[in-house]
Amino acid sequence: MSLYAPDRHDIVIQNPDGQFVAVVDVKSYKNLTPEIATALRRTRMLHTLLPQTPYYLLVSQEKGFLWKNAWREGPETPPTYEFPMDSVITRYRKSKQEEKPFGRELESLALRWLHDLADAKVWANEEPEKTLALSGFTDSVKEGMVMVEVSE
Repeated sequence: MSLYAPDRHDIVIQNPDGQFVAVVDVKSYKNLTPEIATALRRTRMLHTLLPQTPYYLLVSQEKGFLWKNAWREGPETPPTYEFPMDSVITRYRKSKQEEKPFGRELESLALRWLHDLADAKVWANEEPEKTLALSGFTDSVKEGMVMVEVSE
């Protein structure tokens, strides 16, 4: 799998004032480690114009990684937070398949989850919401606009 990132983001989140709060990338990447996540972010930073947002979120079907204020640091900065994505997949997946979701299905699950976070429909009583609340991410995206980016 190539680490090259096309010139778009999967999802962006703006606060009610229209300011970018987060860039989110969804990757169908099994066994995603902090090192691989850092390499993916570095490639994204080198090949794509990223808005200077407070948060960069990278999620896979197994794990999520969050960078807080990472644009103040270089592209080699490791994630600030790491969390499991199991409960999100279980909560939002309609079928009870054993296989992990990939591609469009994974993007759709992540999008629904982020919309619910922005609408305060998800509470911080389990992971990954506990970690996201601790980081300030949940408060930052509250009442925000979650948008899918489209390639030109």
